[in-house]
Amino acid sequence: MLDGLGIPWANEGFSDDDKPAPPYMSLEAGFGETAYADNAAWARWMPYEILLYTAQRSYDLESKIADALDASGCAFEKAITHLDGERLIEASFTVNVTE
Repeated sequence: MLDGLGIPWANEGFSDDDKPAPPYMSLEAGFGETAYADNAAWARWMPYEILLYTAQRSYDLESKIADALDASGCAFEKAITHLDGERLIEASFTVNVTE
């Protein structure tokens, strides 16, 4: 799905040496693995974040990511953060993956 967006992305981020100019994305695995079980069923899920970094807020790119997630049937939560020290806008799309 991420490849189809035409935006450079990396799993767990880019190093400083190979970081492209914005816009770019990073796929980050969450740390809060949660599991539930009873005598009949077991389920575990982990949050993943698709992080879009832009120099200025891009509603167009945010919509493309949201539309791709919707088309894939992935529910998501979205948050926007201004990274003032880096002069970037971070749009975070959190998706919970269930096993």
